[in-house]
Amino acid sequence: MKLLVTSDTGFEGVLAEELKELASAHILEKSSGRVFIDVDGANLANVFRSRIANNIYYIVESADNVSTLDEIYKIVRDIDFTLFIDPNQSFAIRPERIGEHSFTSIDIGRVAGQAVIDSYMQAKGVRLRVNLDEPDVEVYVELNGGRLVVAISLTRESLHRRRYRVFSHPAALKSTIASAMLRIAGWRPGDGLYDPMCGGGTVVIEAALASKGVEIPCIARRSIDLGMLDRLFPQVVDEIDRLCMKSLIEWERIHIGVDINPRFVEGAVINAKNAGVDDSAIFIAGDMVEVTPKIRGLEHEFGVEMDIAVFNPPYGYRMKPGGLEKLYRKAIAVLRENSFRKIVFITSATKVAERVLAGFGDARIERLRVIHGTLPSIVYSIDFSHN
Repeated sequence: MKLLVTSDTGFEGVLAEELKELASAHILEKSSGRVFIDVDGANLANVFRSRIANNIYYIVESADNVSTLDEIYKIVRDIDFTLFIDPNQSFAIRPERIGEHSFTSIDIGRVAGQAVIDSYMQAKGVRLRVNLDEPDVEVYVELNGGRLVVAISLTRESLHRRRYRVFSHPAALKSTIASAMLRIAGWRPGDGLYDPMCGGGTVVIEAALASKGVEIPCIARRSIDLGMLDRLFPQVVDEIDRLCMKSLIEWERIHIGVDINPRFVEGAVINAKNAGVDDSAIFIAGDMVEVTPKIRGLEHEFGVEMDIAVFNPPYGYRMKPGGLEKLYRKAIAVLRENSFRKIVFITSATKVAERVLAGFGDARIERLRVIHGTLPSIVYSIDFSHN
């Protein structure tokens, strides 16, 4: 079956690799924030285990060389929506338009919506209700250049809503982005993990959840459209239920976060407790310059190497001129001095980051251009291990 799986823009390649690993997915295409895959039914439940995916759609129709609203109407009208929608249910069209066209995404939504209504009226003699706010069924219609994709949403909302976040940091990192950064760092469940600027604790909590074997469908269950899944692929709901019954893995507190702001640390502790990982995470209030050397000293106690750091530093909007550059330079220098082999961070302050990284010529540096919220940003991956 063909699926569309979305990610935050720029992380498509990371998501694609994860889906190949989790679900033996065949990658059909990658574009901005979208990965089109072909996966067999036996692996569908594994797609929902993705820690990087935002939304998952089941593709019911696709067509090339589509250029007019009339063509969109005809293609959508020919789909048998009785397979997906009951007469008493409501629906909404979620339109997307990419490229140059003589009409807008609103026009696509209007035409596609009328096509669904007309198709259902012809098949069942019932006029479906439209509910744009809380529909029972979401129909995704995307026109990318000349290619039209019509899909049924298998998620009620983005899977990044893990629902453990009680305390919200003013510049919180999305859980899916945090998980993507962990993968970029080469971190694996059970490895030690250090976040020297942890804020509300998202990176540490995502690592701890993965180490304990907590599956995404179990903590983001309300984000999945279980009703649609049960209608189309009932075995997948059973598989998700089995996933959520498996025993969790107990770990030492090898996932460590530090922040100079005690209020943020207190919030991170609350979030970790709500996520059920307070037994495998530590949060420390303090300056990372002073705390980092002590973190490396915990290796012998826990039996793991603490040599991977992943973090979301301040972007400097409220800092004095020069303050951000000084912070970035000091943080990377301290991590290098304490033998951290891999450092991954995200920032929209890319000019500052580039000036700082120019001073670390001994490192191998990779850059991934992404969108964080609405901000064009770069995920920097710094490797000191090749020296």
